[in-house]
Amino acid sequence: MTDEEIKNYIDQAIERSIKAYKKNGLLKGGAAAAYTDASEVLSSYFKAGKTDTEITYAIQTQRFDPYFRIISLYYEQGKTIEQIAEDLGVDTSTVMRNKKRLCLAIYENII
Repeated sequence: MTDEEIKNYIDQAIERSIKAYKKNGLLKGGAAAAYTDASEVLSSYFKAGKTDTEITYAIQTQRFDPYFRIISLYYEQGKTIEQIAEDLGVDTSTVMRNKKRLCLAIYENII
């Protein structure tokens, strides 16, 4: 086997492994992993009493977003997606989509 054939074989094996891990929920894509991290960071931040100035700044960068309240309602007040949707007069999918978008935007400002 040539070096090129070995390299191709290894690349294919890696690709198959990654697909299998993703299919079985063992490996998340970049955005999903970032969203999970962002959600954990925000949850910890609000539970700890909002003491981290870097996270405070990152959150405040989004304060003019029309759905900004979702972050406070969810992480600080502990409301469910359904309760937030009712409070804001929107569909639950709107809350979920904008929560994810805001979390990722805040996370981008932290890292």
